[in-house]
Amino acid sequence: MQRTTPSPRRGIVRNFEDIVGELRKVIWPSWGELRTMTFVVIVTVIVVSILLGIIDYLLTQTLVKVEFPRVG
Repeated sequence: MQRTTPSPRRGIVRNFEDIVGELRKVIWPSWGELRTMTFVVIVTVIVVSILLGIIDYLLTQTLVKVEFPRVG
């Protein structure tokens, strides 16, 4: 029995058909939900950045005092 291999082009077309089919199943957020989620992400990034900045500053100051103590 001889097997026929599909042409590469047909594989690519089938792949894009599958992608379009999956995108039709997606439940997209409304504009209000999108704005809310975007606001939450931006606020979270700002808060985490501030916290990391504070931690970095404190660790830097602590390590500078331990590694390079003032003499005299």
